[in-house]
Amino acid sequence: MKKSLLTLLFTFAAISMVAQPPHKFDPEQFQAELEKFITAEVSLSQAESAAFFPVYRELRKKQRNIFEQIKRYKYVKPTDNKTAAEAVKQQDKLELEMKELLKDYHIKFMALLPATTVFQILKAEDKFHRQLFKGKK
Repeated sequence: MKKSLLTLLFTFAAISMVAQPPHKFDPEQFQAELEKFITAEVSLSQAESAAFFPVYRELRKKQRNIFEQIKRYKYVKPTDNKTAAEAVKQQDKLELEMKELLKDYHIKFMALLPATTVFQILKAEDKFHRQLFKGKK
């Protein structure tokens, strides 16, 4: 009796754990965690954070728009060479636009903060993403 009750209890526990709804991505929470990580990793002061993060959020918003455009081309199935060539050219154009955007914002960042701090921020951002994808965050 005890064994079957214990087995039943473990079965219900296992089922309830598996039945948990999947975690939905929350962009605001992600951004807050990223900013917190960068602030701690680089030891940004409140003044530096207040100057940097509004410009950084502006960059991220523009990047998302370009990523959305790039993402559309993943679902394109060209039927002829002309359409395929146009899709390749458009993707290249968008990727160059992304690099140009990053370059422009790096200049803006260095106008706000010392270049060494900007470099540390870029490394911290990369570290955050690596840790997130490895499941350590």
